Amino acid sequence: MKRLLAACSILSLSLSLALAMPVAAQAPAGFDGFLAIFKAHPPQPVAPPDIKAIPLSTTGSPDTTQWESMEGWVTARNVTQPALYPILPAPGTANGTAVIIAPGGAFLTLAFDTEGREVAKYLAARGVTCFVLTYRVDETPKDTDGLAAAIGARMGSAKPNMTHGDIAAPAEKLGQEDGLAAMAYVRNHASDYGIDPHRIGFMGFSAGGMTTMNVATHYDAATRPDFIGVIYGATHETPVPADAPPAFIALAADDPLLGHASVPIFDAWRDSGHSAELHIYAHGSHGFGMRKVGTSADHWIEDYYNWLTAEKLVVSKP
Repeated sequence: MKRLLAACSILSLSLSLALAMPVAAQAPAGFDGFLAIFKAHPPQPVAPPDIKAIPLSTTGSPDTTQWESMEGWVTARNVTQPALYPILPAPGTANGTAVIIAPGGAFLTLAFDTEGREVAKYLAARGVTCFVLTYRVDETPKDTDGLAAAIGARMGSAKPNMTHGDIAAPAEKLGQEDGLAAMAYVRNHASDYGIDPHRIGFMGFSAGGMTTMNVATHYDAATRPDFIGVIYGATHETPVPADAPPAFIALAADDPLLGHASVPIFDAWRDSGHSAELHIYAHGSHGFGMRKVGTSADHWIEDYYNWLTAEKLVVSKP
């Protein structure tokens, strides 16, 4: 398992494949090394999550989604119909705040567990109503060899030390549309879930972080997030909206893919006079999510929740 994460790290971990292994592992260099280990530990088919999904569109079909397990963590790919998976606080504990969570995966796959469901469980235990978003991604071959080749092709489009979201992904626009549709759905159904319609946030990881930034720069009155969380994400060189929501940004300094791309988000928000908080952990690489990697990055979720409470985005029940 240790070798598999290191191989992904060599390839900048742009997939955020949610593998549960220490960051500092060693592995053969280059794509050939990754390919050999990936084939030795291929994703295994699993049943869909036991959560009633909320489709956000009549396009596509839930039947195309491939649910798989990577070292015990659930992932999804070939998503053609976007959906929300609600993870709710225990009865009587909801505090009115809601968060839509967009997992990462280079717009090829979605780290449903480590960048979705596990995040939602943590927040729901603290009264936050959560929705994991499975947004549309680019099609990948169903077989492992084809998937590995698709990963390699996507990796090749990533620029070293890029400062903005410059990965060529046709599905990025679809993710933006699905993110805005998710915001509209949750706000329109706020009363059904006991949600304050003015305390609905959006957060994401890697490609999901890019989706978060696309939502945070292309909304209208009905789809504006009240706050955003960007975990090792990126943005395009897009003007900051005049009413941009407060932002929480976190990444690892040794992130080989987006270690230079998250800081410009903070700079843009601060320079335009908007509230932003930035956390840079010394170690953690890319794709740490809710995995335990043995560094201070393990505590990002606590920092995020502390920020929510300090900004009064989460309020205690009377």
